[in-house]
Amino acid sequence: MTACAITPDKNFIQILETLSEKLEQPFFITYTPYTFKCILIFTAAYFLGIGIYESQKRNYRRGVEHGSAKWGNVSEICRHYCEKQYTNNLLLTQHFRMGLDGYKHKRNLNVLVVGGSGAGKSRTYAIPNIMQCNCSMVITDPKAELLRKTGGVLERNGYEVRVFDLINPETSWCYNPFAYVRDDKDVLKLINNLIRNTTPKGAQSSDPFWEKSETALLQALMLYLLHEAPPEEQNFPMIMEMLGSAQVKEDDEDYQSPLDILFERLEMRDPESIAVKQYAIYKQAAGKTAKSILISVGVRLAAFNLKQIANLTCTDELDLYSIGEKKVALFCCIPDADTSMNYLVGMIYSNLFQTLYYVADRKYGGR
Repeated sequence: MTACAITPDKNFIQILETLSEKLEQPFFITYTPYTFKCILIFTAAYFLGIGIYESQKRNYRRGVEHGSAKWGNVSEICRHYCEKQYTNNLLLTQHFRMGLDGYKHKRNLNVLVVGGSGAGKSRTYAIPNIMQCNCSMVITDPKAELLRKTGGVLERNGYEVRVFDLINPETSWCYNPFAYVRDDKDVLKLINNLIRNTTPKGAQSSDPFWEKSETALLQALMLYLLHEAPPEEQNFPMIMEMLGSAQVKEDDEDYQSPLDILFERLEMRDPESIAVKQYAIYKQAAGKTAKSILISVGVRLAAFNLKQIANLTCTDELDLYSIGEKKVALFCCIPDADTSMNYLVGMIYSNLFQTLYYVADRKYGGR
């Protein structure tokens, strides 16, 4: 129709007048030399219009080309991370909290609180979060301060409160690392746990021979208890009794101690026993070297000869497997003036992490 209105001798006004006349008979269309050009022009204009329309549908942020950073608002940020139910949150400040489900907000809940003595770490962070009563808890508690202030609240909210007390061992719940040994591989984990926690901080050995020799002997003793002893004898006090029966005479290579005879009888019953194989590695040492290894192991485990510590570790009442399965609060109370027994708490934490990983992998698909 537009092509029919176009002729070389007409100006723009005349073309518009002719086009108005043609619109009165819209179906009377004739082909002219300008028809094909008009079709191309209008087709191109149509697609150009579609392109412009689609480009305008993008999510442009007008006016912030040079950045949109601004001071945050606590309540606005809190809405992104907190749970609606107040008790299902980790309290970070008076007005800011984060939900415990990290899968929702994609942030971890690791918190490092740094402050000197009397700065308010317990009063402003630890105690408020303990009193949320929203998860199982394991708390290192110097001087048992947190236990005294929150233990009653936790019990009233349905928690089972367990106390590993190095301040008053006579009233403490018992902890036996052997209770968390499930197979031979876990024996090596337990020994590494023991050595790591009984080695003084910053100590460096120029010769790893002694540590590896201690490991071989401890493996033999622990594997023997794991496979041959009843559950009530699988503990460190029994390890100390076995070490006490081990004797080495430097001038008599053929001498057999009661411990040697014990493993010899086991070898007769079960030549393929892993305990026998590990003991054979230890016995390859010469008399003087073997005595040094025995002394090293004895010194490392000397605390288990103390009656209080022997009673504390002869059985297990902490049941680390149940932490996370029900409402449990475990307080590890340590004296602030004596660190000699603190390695037991270190062993509890190592056992706890391994146990929780084990339960999560086999019961909850790794979560």
